[in-house]
Amino acid sequence: MKASWFLREYFTCRPFGRRKPNGSYRRVLSLGAFVIFFHFSLCGQQVGKSLLEQARQLTAEGHYQQASSIYEKLAQQQPHSAEILIDLGVSYANEGRYSLAGAAYRRAINIDPHSIPAWMNLGLAYFKAGNFSAAITPLSKVLAYEATNLQARTLLAMSYYSVGSYGPASRQFEALLTAEPNNTTVQYLLADSYLHSHQEKCLLDFLQKLLQSSPNSATVHMLMGEAYDNLGRTSQAIEEFKAAEAEAPSMPLVHFGLGYFYWEQRLFTQAAAEFQREIDSRGNQAVAMAYLGEIALRGGNPEKAQPLLQEALRQNPKIRIAHFDLGIIYTQKKKYAQAEEELERAIALDPKRPDAFYRLAQVYRFEGKTQLEKDALGKVAQLREAERATLMEEIPGLFTPKDER
Repeated sequence: MKASWFLREYFTCRPFGRRKPNGSYRRVLSLGAFVIFFHFSLCGQQVGKSLLEQARQLTAEGHYQQASSIYEKLAQQQPHSAEILIDLGVSYANEGRYSLAGAAYRRAINIDPHSIPAWMNLGLAYFKAGNFSAAITPLSKVLAYEATNLQARTLLAMSYYSVGSYGPASRQFEALLTAEPNNTTVQYLLADSYLHSHQEKCLLDFLQKLLQSSPNSATVHMLMGEAYDNLGRTSQAIEEFKAAEAEAPSMPLVHFGLGYFYWEQRLFTQAAAEFQREIDSRGNQAVAMAYLGEIALRGGNPEKAQPLLQEALRQNPKIRIAHFDLGIIYTQKKKYAQAEEELERAIALDPKRPDAFYRLAQVYRFEGKTQLEKDALGKVAQLREAERATLMEEIPGLFTPKDER
């Protein structure tokens, strides 16, 4: 009776009267306060639970922005919940807000440093944002906990590959092939990683195994050709590309690769024929056209070369050899301003090669720009010295006098 009286008096805001509350009345007051507190505590828990369920339902339905708003509120209410922060990060990532997603995952990791989902999602967020170097650490962390996690290993391999760390990439691709030996994409990426990390012996051994199982693979023959070319065995490279051409005559790059090897051997007639086949097969048309222009220029026909080079650059303005050859043609025609422009573009595309600086020095001499000519020739000497130093490092003893060996 007393409890019901208290609640009725409390909720109707009627005065309690002037009498002094005795001990029994105080107990009723405390009980009422406890009941009210307990009631609202339960309500708070139920609201929190329903919000989480609502957010997850919105995420499942693809309403990521609305889900993120709820997760943000939950993260404020429960700042030490790694699970809520991971869900918040996933919601941000689904919106494409990878920076915010990464921040949420890092907060989760600070709370739970051993959370595999937090590390995995952090690596994935970096990867999707194109920040491949940052993705390497969290993905490596996942593999330290779960060595069999193929998703993490695939992303790690591609992260190394994307930043040009081909040696570490090859080790990850090797592990992936152990799990999926018939995955042709991984096979190609492993071969390409061997190639770019100058592991030619590993590459040739690997490709020989592939040829045993796939003797008619044009791709394998092309990779073999590139490996032989890197080893300076151009004649063998040509034979491999011929084999690739026989297997897949319309395959992109097969004619270009063969044409390039002929061009290196100064077999310009054969090279021109292959470059034309590359254009006809709608492969790497712009670069093939640039090399046709190069061959025409070498053959003393700048009038034929110029439109080929210009069309190549119209299709792809980043072909260095086309800018370089146009620089030569404009110099011959005494169009020095245009020659300067083309040679400077060639230098911008590859500032470590001395040939464009040398041609630019010639242009400056014709224009009477003495100081600029000296500067350009100084750059030529500097780059040639750098080339010599690199060669000495790669081949010890090559430039050492006999009595010092």
